[in-house]
Amino acid sequence: MSQKRSKYVNTSPYFTSKNFTKTLLIRKDCFINNRPSLNAVHYPITKNDRKTFKNPKTNRNVTEFQFKVYDLCSQIPEGYVSTYRMLATALSSSPRAVGGALRVNPFAPLPVPCHRVIASNFFIGGFDGEWFGRDDKSRIKKEKHRSEKIDRKTERLAKEGILFNNEGWLIEWQRSSQIFNNFDISKLS
Repeated sequence: MSQKRSKYVNTSPYFTSKNFTKTLLIRKDCFINNRPSLNAVHYPITKNDRKTFKNPKTNRNVTEFQFKVYDLCSQIPEGYVSTYRMLATALSSSPRAVGGALRVNPFAPLPVPCHRVIASNFFIGGFDGEWFGRDDKSRIKKEKHRSEKIDRKTERLAKEGILFNNEGWLIEWQRSSQIFNNFDISKLS
């Protein structure tokens, strides 16, 4: 897929060069009328920047734990997925805590690609605060219901070569070859 250099600078610790900044490569399909369709968000690296960074979704400071989740999630390469449990294990935490941090991810889809995190049973899981097949308010399972948010997650992953069936399960042959669990916890701040 052809790529186009963006004028935005990504300062994620996982996309760095010698001077700790690198021009973010954005695929052409992420451009509308030659303008990026993604809102580039500065990814704080220093402890001081992280202490003062407010999440625009919640208007609260991002916690140290949330940054650790985002740092690990940033390591998942395109074309792979990981699970809430794998992230939680690397952090000695719980999958629900990881999901809670990703639900309010202010850095999506890049540099923190939370759409690449699925449930440990290979189910598509949640996206942007919504879980596939469940209504946010009543938590009642909806039969054959797919939300716009989950469809966006499925489409993003399909563009990266990760496929799910109509019921929301990762295609069988990808369950061993496309799972990423090689997290480098030494890079956590």
